[in-house]
Amino acid sequence: NIPSIGLDSLIKQLAVLDLDDARTYETPKNIVGQIPGTANPGELGNIWLFGHLESPIRGEGDIFSELPKIPLFLQEKHRIYVILQTMKGDYLYEATDSDVMHESDLSLYQGSQATLTMVTCVPRFIYDHRLLITAHLVGHRPTT
Repeated sequence: NIPSIGLDSLIKQLAVLDLDDARTYETPKNIVGQIPGTANPGELGNIWLFGHLESPIRGEGDIFSELPKIPLFLQEKHRIYVILQTMKGDYLYEATDSDVMHESDLSLYQGSQATLTMVTCVPRFIYDHRLLITAHLVGHRPTT
């Protein structure tokens, strides 16, 4: 849930697919997908979440269509929060950074802090770069 961009979605653990002599992650369809083996909410390490900016040909949704607004909000010093709701409670992350890199430069990393990285493809109709929004854990409200 990212209130500032009106995003409310379930998160699904993505499967690893075998494609002949290569392996790849399942494509998230109309949902936010978590890369398997990455941290879980509240844990030390990095939670990697992927979603489509748009999917005009395959119709796999546009769950992260508003994600490109976040870098501007951060430049304007707005506080952007991401809420991950789990059976153990709600975890509150605050977005702190954004970056754009070529798709071939993206590598997943864990890190030593409780971090969340959201990724989508940019720019529209080309999709050869990745927008990364990084957020850090700032609070937890246990389920009662």
